[in-house]
Amino acid sequence: MARRDPSPEELAALKAAMDGAELDLDNAKGGYFHGATYKDQEVTYDVLKQYAETYISKNYQYQKAAFGKVRVKLSVARLLRE
Repeated sequence: MARRDPSPEELAALKAAMDGAELDLDNAKGGYFHGATYKDQEVTYDVLKQYAETYISKNYQYQKAAFGKVRVKLSVARLLRE
């Protein structure tokens, strides 16, 4: 089955979704470390883990569209360490 190359608009949309998920993760990490809320909810480890999993999913979608496969594997633990 031949792989269809995504259009620049499709790649831009995937990149924007990935960037939004990364911003949510970074803001939630700040809330978690400082005991603050984010998006009107207390940031617990489970909430932070969900943001990380969402970011990983969006990142993998972008990598598959841009490169045809996932080249950089991410993990929740690695994202939360940074």
